[in-house]
Amino acid sequence: MFRNTFLLLVFLLLTVVCKSQQLIPIDEVRYLNQINNTINTSKDDRVVLQNYLLLSEYWAPTDSLKSAQALNTVLNSPKKNLLSKGLLEYYQGIFATNQGSRTDAKKHYEQAIKLLQNDKKNSGILIRALYNEAYIQIEDKSYDFLVKALTEKCIPLSEKTNNKELLAYSYTQLGLTFMSVGQLDKAEEYHKKALEVLKQIPKTQTVHLITYLNLVSNYCYKPDSKTAKVYLDKAKAMIQNYPQSQHYANYYYQEGMYYTTKQDYPKALSSLDAGVKLAKAKNQLKLLHLLYFRMYNVYLMQKDYVKAKQQLEQILKENILSKEALNRRITYTQLAAVNDVLGQSKEAYQWMKKSNDLGDSLNQQKLLQKLNEYEILHKTTEKQKTINQLEQEKKENELMAKNKNLRITILAIALGLSLIIAVLIYLTYRKQQKLNQQISISHQQDLLHIENERKYEATQAVLQGEEQERQRIAQDLHDSMGGMLANIRMSISANELYQSTDIVEKLDKSISEMRRISRNLMPETLKNLGLETALKELCESMTHKHFSIQFEAFDVSEKIPFQIQLAFYRIAQESISNVIKYAQANNVIVQISQDGNTLTLTVEDDGVGFDKSKITYGLGLKNIENRVRLINGKVEIHSVKGEGTTINVECYV
Repeated sequence: MFRNTFLLLVFLLLTVVCKSQQLIPIDEVRYLNQINNTINTSKDDRVVLQNYLLLSEYWAPTDSLKSAQALNTVLNSPKKNLLSKGLLEYYQGIFATNQGSRTDAKKHYEQAIKLLQNDKKNSGILIRALYNEAYIQIEDKSYDFLVKALTEKCIPLSEKTNNKELLAYSYTQLGLTFMSVGQLDKAEEYHKKALEVLKQIPKTQTVHLITYLNLVSNYCYKPDSKTAKVYLDKAKAMIQNYPQSQHYANYYYQEGMYYTTKQDYPKALSSLDAGVKLAKAKNQLKLLHLLYFRMYNVYLMQKDYVKAKQQLEQILKENILSKEALNRRITYTQLAAVNDVLGQSKEAYQWMKKSNDLGDSLNQQKLLQKLNEYEILHKTTEKQKTINQLEQEKKENELMAKNKNLRITILAIALGLSLIIAVLIYLTYRKQQKLNQQISISHQQDLLHIENERKYEATQAVLQGEEQERQRIAQDLHDSMGGMLANIRMSISANELYQSTDIVEKLDKSISEMRRISRNLMPETLKNLGLETALKELCESMTHKHFSIQFEAFDVSEKIPFQIQLAFYRIAQESISNVIKYAQANNVIVQISQDGNTLTLTVEDDGVGFDKSKITYGLGLKNIENRVRLINGKVEIHSVKGEGTTINVECYV
């Protein structure tokens, strides 16, 4: 009835515990302080940037914001060229992996592997990149893909570079992979190979703890609780002085597993509950759900099916591991089994139906993937057959030519040689033509790329120049014209002979208009009070009796880079100006909001709108698109004739 429980737990063991088994030092407080101290005190820019990458890696599993900030500090640094490009790609892959973006992570790891192939200084990073690139593809390419990467790439390269830590780590991860498919004896063999390598490392490190914990799992599954206790005690001796270590939650998982094997269910639940509390505190969400699944298994063994069902329902509700289709399907199957035992046949049927429907979908995806692989293999085979046939024909033709040359006279031989030379010249000419054509295409592509870069640089220079000129004119208006007008007003007010209410009022209006123009050119509010206040002031200044502008702001941070603030301000200014000029609108809504690292601006009007397919974008809309491109954002313009226009701008901050 519960035959998938073992499969579920060992599969999650690989997909979650593997991910949690980072080689972060056990004494994390000291490690983190050391990184921050180096960043704050080192005068070597390269060392500082390297430590920012380590900081990004440390926070990646538990705090994506801190991880992103550290990573962007390096990527946005003008001195990032001091670091290897392969190194930058690797740490971007780490961040993408922990964000759940496997496609982006795969691209970064592949690029890192390509760039680090001949980089002897970063061979350790290359080994990790090879492992991570294979690990994130387990669901698509199955376990043998990871086994092949470990045995053919990671282990040989670790041996070649004499990297004992990564050699032991590769062996224990290989053992964990075999354990996840039920080959426990094979898994034990590789874990023990890891132990042999660890004997050559004089000081105990994180890889020792990881190997001990993996051995606990393996012996519990055998089951051999006596041997499991030996390695559980070794692990406890290493970690007990570091209660804040992120590895502690994994230790509690293994301890709960040991007590489950001993059938001491109260102690098992106590250990798992301690792991749950620590995983929540450390924000280790996937490991938290692995602990939930282990607690579910304990409840099954106690035949407390009500609590077991509640545990599964909580897992689905929080939707961490169950985001992945395979995990979700196994969870559905377990819920069906639990409901069946409880006599809730209707619910059991519904859960089993969901499991079957999801299984059909997964099978169809795998079938399509296999069909594509077979098609590629077939095409490759056909091409190889054609090549072999052409080579055979070529050999036969050469043989015939040789035999013919032996039979004919010297004149025929000379003629044959002439023909051969002609053919060779022709083939060389054709080959040269193709080569020239390829060079020409490549040259054209390079020219197009250079032209696009120049256009981008020109646009950037124009907009930067425009902002500088705006600032200069605004400053001149404020410092020169403002002062002169104020002096004239004071002179007129002080001289009774020239006092005139009409002249003073006109001067006041001129001063106000001069100040309005100066603020539009370079709003001081944006510099001093930030984007939200500046946009609010802009909307108020452009509102009049027959034209209403409603401004809304949600969760806008004060720490947005000024370049992005200025761009968003100019985009809003340009958008409202376009509405006033062309839209014939009565109402406009300007909304600025921030969701995490994403800043969004929306300008919506109730004007006449336009047909996008029949309208050529004017300078205003092109300026908006250029500004968005300069901040690496994206813009969407929605408009229907007679139904108004909406402009959405989004940017990562």
